[in-house]
Parts: sequence; structure tokens; C-alpha cells
Amino acid sequence: MTIAPANNLTNAHLMAAPFHLDAEAVDWVRRTHAGMETEAKLAQIVIPACRDLSEDALDALAARGLGGMHRFPSYAEADLRRSARHLFAQCAIPPLLTGDIEMSEKASVKAGTPFPNQMAVAATGETQNAWRMGALAAREAGFLGFGISWTPVADLALNFRSNVVNTRAFSAGVQQTLDYVTAYIEGMHDNGMVACVKHFPGDGLDERDQHFVTTHNSMQMPEWRASFGRIYEAAIARDARLIMAGHITLAAYAAERGEVELAGPEQPASLNADLLQGLLRGELGFNGVIVSDATGMVGFTARGARADLVPRCIESGCDLLLFPQDIEEDIGFLRAGLETGALSQQRLDEAVLRVLALKASMGLHRGGDPLPSEAARGLMLGTEEHGEWSRGVSEQALTLVKDRQNLLPLSPERHRRILLAELPERTSPSAPMPALQIARKLEDRGFIVTRAVPGEPLNPEGQDVGLYLMADEGLSGKEVLGPHWQKLHGRFPLTMQRMWHHLPTLYVSLGSPFLLFHMPECPTYINAYSAVLPVQEALVEALTGRIPFRGQSPIDASCGLPFGI
Repeated sequence: MTIAPANNLTNAHLMAAPFHLDAEAVDWVRRTHAGMETEAKLAQIVIPACRDLSEDALDALAARGLGGMHRFPSYAEADLRRSARHLFAQCAIPPLLTGDIEMSEKASVKAGTPFPNQMAVAATGETQNAWRMGALAAREAGFLGFGISWTPVADLALNFRSNVVNTRAFSAGVQQTLDYVTAYIEGMHDNGMVACVKHFPGDGLDERDQHFVTTHNSMQMPEWRASFGRIYEAAIARDARLIMAGHITLAAYAAERGEVELAGPEQPASLNADLLQGLLRGELGFNGVIVSDATGMVGFTARGARADLVPRCIESGCDLLLFPQDIEEDIGFLRAGLETGALSQQRLDEAVLRVLALKASMGLHRGGDPLPSEAARGLMLGTEEHGEWSRGVSEQALTLVKDRQNLLPLSPERHRRILLAELPERTSPSAPMPALQIARKLEDRGFIVTRAVPGEPLNPEGQDVGLYLMADEGLSGKEVLGPHWQKLHGRFPLTMQRMWHHLPTLYVSLGSPFLLFHMPECPTYINAYSAVLPVQEALVEALTGRIPFRGQSPIDASCGLPFGI
């Protein structure tokens, strides 16, 4: 039986890029959609964060008929595989199982291979490493039952004060970012996972974080089309099936549209029909699924009452509502929006059809258990090849920005006694972080490491060299990203201490590459970008001269300072 389209989304749309569905898959999409009542359609466009992987919690989610569930790669391997298998067995319509597989110290797959962040990958100067990053993420997360990753980040690290972009971006350069984003997408797709490009219309100019406030892309449209526009066009040409709408404005597009604007310049992309339906779908030709960024962020919630925002998000062009604060309440807001006209039946049907088309493009319409067998573990999770890739990126990324005192390499004969300043306790916005292993590894090489004590004056007597270690990667929700002098040295006036006033000193950032802005006079400075263990190991090798520094800075490490570095 041929089912007539219920809206403007034709079979030709479903068979075209990026879904590429055959007749059988299109038929499944149409039959499934035709058999859904309104309540089932509303549930199908919602993806909650799933923190409780107990069977009771999973059964409740499955019974609700939600479009998918977001889980966390930091959870245990057995729990992730069990929960994925349980959800596929219990859900009437196969769910999208999503994760944020950004790599880095906090976002690598816990049961798999620690891998550096995107900026470290770009610092290697080899796009093949972006393909490997995508491939590794796809294999390791795929073994754990994930089918979609909210990566890659396609933002530009243009504002050195931005904590939320920073090392999560590949670079500040348009062509370099374009090349690495597309290589990453191909690595994911070649290994069976769906990539999601984020954060449209592009982050990295505003120093603020959309987790805390609606942020702005301040580019004029010619500049935007020559930068972010090119990046998204290239991603769409590589069959990106998902694009994430950020809580980010692009006021210049409203000004360009003039009287025909629908949303107003102050509305972020996640609530902006001009940006989603005019710019992204109309001008750029994106036919895939648009997902909102997390709707608990202040960048979303600050725009009005949630009862109004939730239906407006879908009506504006998002097909998936990410992370409802209360599932039943948000579905109720969508239901009420249908009744008042704030959400049209046409937009609801289009969203559901695109979500079903995405599922069919992943082969989920064929049924059965899509998880790889346990026997595939040795080929997919924590493999020797993945470890080699991680070590390769870690070694190639290390960037010696300057060494004006010709201090390097360090040797136990000339620099045996090291005075070390590092954070006594490391935390992310949500959890403690492990202590760095660099001091111990230097001691294994014959160095004697003495730690500076925060709150006490520096005592350089008897020391040969000073070493600062700061491991603070770009991260969502991080309010401070800098040298943290108070944590290193103690309260004012001890914050004004600098080891290079007393000793030959080097500073290593295993995170933000922009710290020289705070200390341009620092004589020897290294950007290592990430604090995953393979980077720490590679750093010790490079500091002691066993491997060269080969990294190429993807950003301006001088931060535009007038006298350079």
C-alpha cells in the first residue's frame, strides 16, 4: 500500500541526501508514521538524558515511546551494553541511543581508549588524525550501543576568552576546521555511527557560555558565509545527518531578511525559524534532522516561559527536543502547543518523519539487536590500534611555542632538581579529576621533584629549574579557564609570584592554548592541549629530548598581544 505524504516532506526528500533511503525503508517510515497517534508523535521527538540505567527506569522510558535516550560514555561497559540491549528489546519503535563522544580527558569512552581533544588533533597537522578520531569514537561507542554522537564541534576558536569553545574546537582557521570536521565525519560514517555537527550558527566569538546565557555570533553575513557557512556546507555535502541548533543568535541574518524576518535578531537558532528554515534548510539545503542543544541551558530558558519555548523550538524547525527537564511536562507543553496553534500539525509530522528517516538510515527499521557481538570487543574497544592512534596524536600535537632561554631538553645531569607548581586538586564543573602523573614519570627518569606549597613563599634555593603544569581543557559549564595563580601560589600578594623570577622555568598547558595572554614574559612555554594520560607520557618524552616537539599551533598563541610573545 502506498501512503500519501501527510505534509510537505515527500518521498523524494526521504530518498535524497542525507538519508538515502530505498523504497523498503521509505515504506517503513510511512507505515510507522501513519500508525502513530498524536501522543506517540509527540514522544518521538523527545530525547531525555538517561542517568538511571536500572531495568525499571529503562522500562518506563521504553513504555513512553520516546524517540531516543541519551546515555553517558563514562558509565561502565556492562551497564551500557545491557541497557542498550534492553531498550532495543522493549521499545516498539527502535530508539536513537545518543552520547557526547567528544574525547578529551572528560569525554573519552571510560571503558576504551583515552584520546586527546579536537584541538590537539588539529595541532598534528594531519587530517588523517581527525578521521581516526571519528573512527575510534564510532567503534568504541558503537560497541557500547551508541548510534549517534553529538560530535564534531564545528565552532571556531576565535575568542581566546571563550571557555566553552577553546580546545573543543579544531582551530581558529576556517579551512583547517572545514578539513578536520569533514575528515571526522567520514571517520564516523565509515565505522557505522551518525555524526552531529554543532553548534549552528557557530560559536567561538562570544566569550560567554550558552549554558549560562544566550550567546551571540556577531559576524556580518558575508563573513559568516565565508566561514561558518562554508564549514556547514562542507559538512552537509559529506551527508551529515544531524545538525545541532545552538542557543546562539546571528543578528545579521535578521537584518538581511528585513521585513520578511519571522523570529527577530535576539532569538537563538534553537528558537529561530529564520535561521533554521531560512538559512540552514533554505540557503544551505540541509535535509537532515535538526536537534536542539540541551534545553535546560540558560541560553534557552532565558528566552521566556518553558511552556512557550518548548513548542516554539519544534515549530521553529528543530526536529528533536534535547534533554527535557521533565519529560511529561515538556510533552504536555507540546500537546498544548498543538491545541493553541503554537505548534502546527505540519511541523510535528515533518519532525517525526525526519526522525523515522534517520532511524531507517541507520538500519534500525530492520529490527533485531543492532549491538555488535561480544566477540567484536577485541576489534572495537580499547584496541592496540586505537592506543597507537592516541599515542601518535599525543606525540605529534605537542607544540613548543617558545624557548627563549634554550632550556630544553631537560636532563637529570643539568636539571635534576625541579620545583613544580600544579593544582593541588583538579575538578571539572561536575566531578573531581585525577591527579597528573607527570611528576612521578619525571622522577622515574631520575629527576627530583619538589612541589611548591600554595600559601607559602616560593623557595627556589637548591632547585635547578621551575616547572608549571596547568591542565584545564575547554569544557561546557566551566566559568574560569586561566592560569589560576591563587590556586598555584596562594592568596594575594602571593599570586604575584613567578618562578621565572628565580629559576630557569617552563610553563606547560595541558589544556587551554591561550594562557600566554596572562604571562607573555614567560620564557619557555608549551601547549599540550589535553591532559589524557597518553599526552602526559608524550610530554615527558619530549621534555627529556626523546621525541621532538612537532605540533603546529591551530590558533594564535599570542592572543593578538601587540608585542607578541
